[in-house]
Amino acid sequence: MPLVSFTVENGVTPKTERYNREFLVRDEDKKYKFTQLDDIVYNPANLKFGAIARNKYGAAVFSPIYVTYGVLSEAHPLFVELIVTSTNFIQRALRYQEGTVYERMAVKSFDLLRSEIPLPTLPEQEVIGSFFSDLDQLITLHQRK
Repeated sequence: MPLVSFTVENGVTPKTERYNREFLVRDEDKKYKFTQLDDIVYNPANLKFGAIARNKYGAAVFSPIYVTYGVLSEAHPLFVELIVTSTNFIQRALRYQEGTVYERMAVKSFDLLRSEIPLPTLPEQEVIGSFFSDLDQLITLHQRK
């Protein structure tokens, strides 16, 4: 099972030298977390910076500091990604931030799950998710030109 990183910029990505901090791990029994394709992954301490994304990489393991959720069968992963990565959702979730120092403030897993997501029908979710995914690809294509 590949070891991956999770970054604000790229979501779940293969571990690179830049993010390789294994030399800091003293405990050989470190427990990694499992993630699979279409899971929602977030960093509780960095949600304020947009550290939440859909796993587009696939099955892998990563640091236990990250939280991962499976998407329920009545929800389409692309649609859920659109909602949870929106500024509006993140700002609402940040109401649950706890900590005494800004850098250490975090949104606990339980509190993030308290945020409600309105779900249209599954076919509507698929259309909405696909539309915005296609739009993102088109924007990326034009930025490369």
